[in-house]
Amino acid sequence: MSETKKPDLMEIGEKTRRLMMGDEYVDTMLAKRDDLDTEWQDFLTSQLWGRTWARGIIDKPTLSMINMAMLAGRNCMDEFEIHLRAALKTTGVPVIQIRELLMHIALYCGAPIGREVFMIARRVFTEYGIDTKAIDKTEG
Repeated sequence: MSETKKPDLMEIGEKTRRLMMGDEYVDTMLAKRDDLDTEWQDFLTSQLWGRTWARGIIDKPTLSMINMAMLAGRNCMDEFEIHLRAALKTTGVPVIQIRELLMHIALYCGAPIGREVFMIARRVFTEYGIDTKAIDKTEG
């Protein structure tokens, strides 16, 4: 039986994490680590980014939407915003699909969560110069 070399999950994970979140975000997170959370950061890099996001079985735009839905459902709004930004800047989720996702989040998770995700989206869209009056006219 031939021995297959296992992938270096730390290397793959760091590349994927940087691709998704950007060098500045990753560098900031890694610069803050110390004895308390070094193992946690390594675990995230190898397992979350190297073992899940890097697999390529589910495309990154779909993973972005799955993440946003789960994070909103758990009321993890800071992390929801991080992934909303990644969906817009990195994975290329169309704004019209994000709007549809927000509707599903609101209906399945309730009005207070829906209100919050729409407020976050409006703030981020405004920051990115996205015209929310033209979503239906510009995307199909």
